[in-house]
Amino acid sequence: MAVTHSPPVSAQNKNASGSRAERRPRRDGVDGGPPRVVVMENLRERGHFLHERLTQERFEVGLLEDGPDALRWLSENLARRTEVDLLVCNARMLGDAGLALLERWCQTHPQVSVLLVSAFTNAKLRARMARIPGGVVLDQDFSVEDVCATAVSMVAESSLTS
Repeated sequence: MAVTHSPPVSAQNKNASGSRAERRPRRDGVDGGPPRVVVMENLRERGHFLHERLTQERFEVGLLEDGPDALRWLSENLARRTEVDLLVCNARMLGDAGLALLERWCQTHPQVSVLLVSAFTNAKLRARMARIPGGVVLDQDFSVEDVCATAVSMVAESSLTS
């Protein structure tokens, strides 16, 4: 399964009032272009809002909206070189099998940052999420704005260290 990435919003788009929008600072992905993120989120409203907000932040965004598609994408890209800078994953959507696959995927792609989100967790799920190498977890009380801000800071941090 290929993920289609939406290009980032132009820095000079007009806002709702018709005036020019503020220019956002450029964020570079690992390859020097705009950061590329794959969002794995089965909650349609949250997935689309994340897509919209991250696109506004000048990310190229791909969206996978169901568990089987996310697992297929991870499987197909397990042994391939990836052009992705960040994964944002709904941990409950992936389930135990998906988190095990994500753990293996992260071991073969250590340069890719992973942000795990789950509004409903338990001790078992938190322990499973903690095993994701280098994963950052947003658990329980978080907003979509929290996810976006964390994604931006993770990409900024990874571009400084690469």
